Amino acid sequence: MAWSSARKCRSSKDLAIDMRNEANMIRRFFAAAFLVLGVCSAVEQTGCALLFAAQSSAPSVKIMASYGGELGYQAPLWVAHELKLFAKQGISAELIRIAGGSRSMAALLSGATQVSQSAGVSPVQVDLAGGDLVIIATSTNRPTVSIVAQPKTVSRPQDLVGKTVGLVGRGEMNEFFFLNALERWNIDPKSVTFIAIPGSQPRLVGVATGTIDATILAPPFTFEAEKLRLTTLADFTSGSEPFPQSGLVVRKEYLRNNRDLVKRMLMAYVEAIHVLKTDGEKSIAIMKKYMRITDDAIAKRSFEYYSKLFSQPPLTDEKGIAVVLKFLATQPGTAHAKNAKASDFFDNSVLAELQREGFLARLK
Repeated sequence: MAWSSARKCRSSKDLAIDMRNEANMIRRFFAAAFLVLGVCSAVEQTGCALLFAAQSSAPSVKIMASYGGELGYQAPLWVAHELKLFAKQGISAELIRIAGGSRSMAALLSGATQVSQSAGVSPVQVDLAGGDLVIIATSTNRPTVSIVAQPKTVSRPQDLVGKTVGLVGRGEMNEFFFLNALERWNIDPKSVTFIAIPGSQPRLVGVATGTIDATILAPPFTFEAEKLRLTTLADFTSGSEPFPQSGLVVRKEYLRNNRDLVKRMLMAYVEAIHVLKTDGEKSIAIMKKYMRITDDAIAKRSFEYYSKLFSQPPLTDEKGIAVVLKFLATQPGTAHAKNAKASDFFDNSVLAELQREGFLARLK
């Protein structure tokens, strides 16, 4: 596909090398950042509390958790942090925004973070390239994204030929959906120019102003796109297939060595989803803060949309992973995905343990 860098699609071996290089780079960066800025640069601050805010009785176990952006499906991690649900489980959690699944997976591989909230595409790609990541929960098992376009230049899918599309980056969930759509529309990806724009807000502005011709968005920004009268070329939310849109990812080694800690992480995560399904007032306030929106109507609409969508319990749907593998099997460098087993990429056992112990029942 024609990314503006003019680089070809990476093979599985190339991806593994890229991930190791990026992991080493992130490891060096985090080591320096902790000493100098407390990881307050290069990735955006959560905007909710200083990472070095002192607590008189801080929990002894600390974790660094990353999330990918300002879209509403990231809310379980925000709520767990803001309502101190991690602290309730004896965990001192710090949140970092790392735009792009490949970057957040590299941070996991380097040990700079312990858990990442991510779409399922990136960890599957990493594991196909020899990584050791595993999805331990999926809070959103349905796609939430749409392709939106500038109506002056794109009114139908075929108009994308020769146009410029802004996506988060290579190998990301955005690319997965866009390539899927181009395949359905019989459009050669090489006929479209792709540029990397990590943030949803800049991509929305880019389409609205005509700087780019199309992008992929999810609520609340698809709601903003409606207000701006942008063209919706594809709405993946109406499809029947499941998809691992957002969930928690850790290293397999970390799960083996810290199973009790992972269990407590999931207890906080599950309780956060419970809040998102039952307490609109608290949820909307937190979502507005992290989504960086001031429009009360869009904030309420976003809450109502995601509240119904979140999976409780957040078990990973094996069929959703199979959808990812089926598509990756058609792409250069990941043809071996056709021989992979979907069950190898996720582990629902800790959540199943919580169910057996009655943890979810006690939240009702």
